[in-house]
Amino acid sequence: MKKHMMLVSACIVISAASAIASAETSPIAGKIIALDAGHGDGSGAVNERVLKADGTPVSEAEVNWDVVQALKARLESSEIGAYVIVAERFSTRRDRVNDAVAKCAALDVTGDGVADSRKCDVLVSVHHNGSTDPAHDGTLTIYTQNSDKPLAKALYDSLLPLTNKPEGMLNGGYGMTVYKNLVSAITEAYYITNDDEARAWLSGTRTPQEVDAQIAGLTAYFASQTGGRGGPKK
Repeated sequence: MKKHMMLVSACIVISAASAIASAETSPIAGKIIALDAGHGDGSGAVNERVLKADGTPVSEAEVNWDVVQALKARLESSEIGAYVIVAERFSTRRDRVNDAVAKCAALDVTGDGVADSRKCDVLVSVHHNGSTDPAHDGTLTIYTQNSDKPLAKALYDSLLPLTNKPEGMLNGGYGMTVYKNLVSAITEAYYITNDDEARAWLSGTRTPQEVDAQIAGLTAYFASQTGGRGGPKK
């Protein structure tokens, strides 16, 4: 199927009527969160030294996808109650943002059977950095507009304890953050080229830790924007 056809299909009304009701106390409840698995259908950084059971190396793109899927499940749980869309894994960043925007607009948040045409409240593009040094590690976030900075800061503060190696917040025209004027940020929680990190991901321990940190950051961000409480899902 051609890319433009898949983008159009995203405009079909997505019913959220069957979503689980959320806890009203969550600042994230009722928010529309777009997630992107960085590098789409590519590979991103690759750790050639740490191999999976099938003998292939650990790639950033598969780690990104793993985190996005686990994060989506947690955000949509009754504990949190967000609406979550995941951008299609297209090759180009522009196509992935267009897909995210279309899916957010297609959500039926009010439950009346009609698309609400709402904008994504935030877009988070999940990445894991790369280096030629197998021992190097660190955490950073990336943003473009001043309106993105509070989100990037909240995510940075929550993710940093994963490595305790600060690499700061990078401001510039990178990746997903340059399109469609969305509040967005790129997260680089750790370096997948770090052998210990790649092994921790393979063992299944690293993704839950990162998901907890991502949720803490999103909670802090939305609490700062709304005064602490979100709205329940209908």
